[in-house]
Amino acid sequence: MAIVLLAVGCGSAGCGGGTDVADVRAVSESFSAAVEAQDGERACAQLSPQTRAQLEQREQRQCREAITGVRLEPGSVTQVQVYMLNAIVELSNGEAEFLEQGKEGWRLSALGCTPQKDKPVDHPYECQVED
Repeated sequence: MAIVLLAVGCGSAGCGGGTDVADVRAVSESFSAAVEAQDGERACAQLSPQTRAQLEQREQRQCREAITGVRLEPGSVTQVQVYMLNAIVELSNGEAEFLEQGKEGWRLSALGCTPQKDKPVDHPYECQVED
């Protein structure tokens, strides 16, 4: 699986304000804590509806059961960049998470993403879970 990162017209600093950065960080940290605690219900609450549906379809079981079976490297947040309604969180383990802002607020849309050096620039990450 690959994810596209589009940041049009925002520059390297991103477009989001401090509140967005804090909210994005909180979602990522809440998800990580839930996964570490094997709390599938709480972890799935941090996923976008499309990502939950994709995970359930791929794993053929409910999100709360499927998410605890995904092998995600633990890592703390090292950087958050917000681009209007999308964000990227870089983790200390070298992976990234992508978020989107929707009706439910900021939610994760891709997890366990690793940079791919040999990938085209429009698909620079390979993700374990994505919508």
